[in-house]
Amino acid sequence: MIEHPAITISRSLGSGGTEAGFLVARRLGWHFCDRRILRLAAGALGQSAASLAPQEERRCGFLDQMKHILAFGSPEALYTPPLEAPVYSRDLFALERGVMQRLAAHAPSVIVGRGGFVALKDRPATLHVCIDADPDFRVRTLMEHGKVPDLEAARKAIAASDRDRAAYIRQISGLAWHDSRQPFHLVLDPSRIGLEGCVRLIVEEAQSRWPRA
Repeated sequence: MIEHPAITISRSLGSGGTEAGFLVARRLGWHFCDRRILRLAAGALGQSAASLAPQEERRCGFLDQMKHILAFGSPEALYTPPLEAPVYSRDLFALERGVMQRLAAHAPSVIVGRGGFVALKDRPATLHVCIDADPDFRVRTLMEHGKVPDLEAARKAIAASDRDRAAYIRQISGLAWHDSRQPFHLVLDPSRIGLEGCVRLIVEEAQSRWPRA
């Protein structure tokens, strides 16, 4: 059986990594897998994608665990069922990992975020890419796309996202997000080479690895 190639893209908030992944998929003619992963995972659980989205790429902390415990109550308390069954970040990652593996097995795919580089780290026909940029570039990107109301909000959003993502990656892999032991083949900075430069390098690397894909 021929193993389809795949590209995983790990990206920081405001780096343009999701857009880069979409453009790479379009130029290669591959499947673009982003929100689709969450929708499939949610469907398997019988839940809405919106209810699971807050768990993605975030560490399940003490407060989350307490909410889960309190939903079921102490032995002396009456049972109060949660509106939807709680899903821990680690549990959601395990489910999404299976979804990503199936998508990559089905067709050539570009998989954005969701710890894809961890989920597919042992898969041979996979190119792992990290896209990150300096803070000023990321702030400008968020503001230009209307994602935040002002400069201060952009900075706070980036700081919170970086903190959550770093904790999440450490939880699912045991390593720091930018640890040299992470299996990235390309680490690209659009604030230096531009988004188009990132897309071009990823496409060229994919075509050199899999000229017939």
